[in-house]
Amino acid sequence: MTRSSLNVGNAKVSVLDDGIFTTDAGNLFGSNTKNARIKGGMHPVLVEIGNARVLLDAGFGPELPESLKDRYELEREENLMESLAQARYDPEDVTHVVLSHLDADHIGWALNPPSFPNATVYVQKATLEEAQQTLEGESRGEAASAIEEGVEEGWCELLEGNTEIVDGLRVEVRSGHAEGHQICWVESEGEAALFTADVAPGKIWLNPDFVGGADTDPDAARESRIEVLREAAERDVPVVLYHEPEDFLVKIRETEEGFENVRWEE
Repeated sequence: MTRSSLNVGNAKVSVLDDGIFTTDAGNLFGSNTKNARIKGGMHPVLVEIGNARVLLDAGFGPELPESLKDRYELEREENLMESLAQARYDPEDVTHVVLSHLDADHIGWALNPPSFPNATVYVQKATLEEAQQTLEGESRGEAASAIEEGVEEGWCELLEGNTEIVDGLRVEVRSGHAEGHQICWVESEGEAALFTADVAPGKIWLNPDFVGGADTDPDAARESRIEVLREAAERDVPVVLYHEPEDFLVKIRETEEGFENVRWEE
């Protein structure tokens, strides 16, 4: 059974669940895989450190967006709100929400509708600007409108570059999958853990030459993937793979061919 929580120094890291999606592989990897089907998990992470409770990404939300219902199927034993309750937290406990980027499967509960009444939502300004250029009806464009509203109302804050959200949790911009895409490092008392979001969301992305059809800049995505995975291997830290259905908590090893994972054990 995969571990779903760990301690990183004085931080508690809880890996949550928002279900499993199934879609044609071509929706993610391009037309040459259109006859294959692929499953992906959604594993937002809650980091409790000091008085802060920081949620990293936020699943699909209460249901699939209308624009995806003809291409995706969603199965849930429990959704993010129920998973949060299983970890003994309420939505009101969340103080910060960090969105790696604005794809629908990362922002749902944070934006549609906002489910964390006491939290500030953090997004890179570059991510918003890219999403504002998407075609009408696409999920990133719809998310951009919600972010613009959040900035006006004061519950969303735009970031510009690497920064520390709270003491012990910092974001680092790693573009490629999306402009301004941010990963999160939890660092406390000499220990660390990494949330890669969509830089390397599952085991197949441990091949640095793998190109996802959703990457807006494949060359930058490849460079980001190599640098991030190499640092994770060198630091020997646990890594959360957001879209890996089951073995989502791993350590990374660098090999002659690229990278591999081993199950994380404390």
